[in-house]
Amino acid sequence: MKAPAVVYTGPGQVEMRKVEIPEPREDELLIRTEYSLVSSGTERWIWRGEFHRPDDSPLPVPLVPGYQRVGIVEEVGSEVKDLQPGMRVTATISRLEEVTAFSGSHCQYGVTHFSQCLAVEPGVSPVSVSGLVLTQVGYNGGSRPVVHEGDVAVVLGDGLVGQWLAQRLSMRGAKVFVAGRHDLRLDRAEAYAQAYGINVREEDLMEVMRRIRPYGVDIVADTLAVPDSIDLALGLLRHDGQLVLNGYYREGYHLLSIQDLHEKEISVYNPSGWTRERMEATLKLVKGGQMEVEGLVTHRVAWPHAAEAYKRLVWNKEEDFLGIVIDWQV
Repeated sequence: MKAPAVVYTGPGQVEMRKVEIPEPREDELLIRTEYSLVSSGTERWIWRGEFHRPDDSPLPVPLVPGYQRVGIVEEVGSEVKDLQPGMRVTATISRLEEVTAFSGSHCQYGVTHFSQCLAVEPGVSPVSVSGLVLTQVGYNGGSRPVVHEGDVAVVLGDGLVGQWLAQRLSMRGAKVFVAGRHDLRLDRAEAYAQAYGINVREEDLMEVMRRIRPYGVDIVADTLAVPDSIDLALGLLRHDGQLVLNGYYREGYHLLSIQDLHEKEISVYNPSGWTRERMEATLKLVKGGQMEVEGLVTHRVAWPHAAEAYKRLVWNKEEDFLGIVIDWQV
């Protein structure tokens, strides 16, 4: 069987192409995708050929990106016990054979190991769980630092990870400030994380926070992963503060000085990837309405127009966006 997929063919080059879907193995499921959410930061790194270790080659093209989706189970292997055809599930990576899968979720069908799938109860919006991996990234980062009621936390970056980080820190009792460059995104942070948005195009973040906390803030969570953001974070933090590194930090691109951490006795957390336990915890919060997803989706794109949307939004950034969901049902 062949199915349409988003396919990178080179830096800045993308097309919709039908790819071969392999038969599911004994421990796999065949899933018909309903929605998949774009992880614009990671997927842009991959697209640019810069998501690899310094001594490795870029991931080979053609390549199908995406590591999160939701859909309906169509077939199950003989070793799959708890998931049945007709059930809705979230899924992460897909296995493909004729093209590179990293991780292959932006495709109308996908074959995935049962351990990478979670059942979705009836009544839960499929769009709200279409980006469960990335939602879990923000959940993970926002769960790591010690939080006391009223602690001041600054989230650097107003993208999806920053939004979910802010939501998680806020629900744990922190007073959260989100620093970004887009009013559209900062408005979402204020609405769904009860955060204070600071547009760094208009205000100096350091000056604003020094007026609020002259001796420094308790927590800084960085989602930008550039040297300037690390320097800013270290300057914002109080003595014995906590730093959460929640961006993609390129291999060989060293950003932290151990001495700087030592002088202020800063604790550092470096959450990365996903685990089933954290995925389940995130799903529970999304299902219960404590973590908002759909309100962060600014663009829903029918799959025949996905390549155009990638070029316009992810590559060229021609307009403001936050969450981009691809609809594979049309």
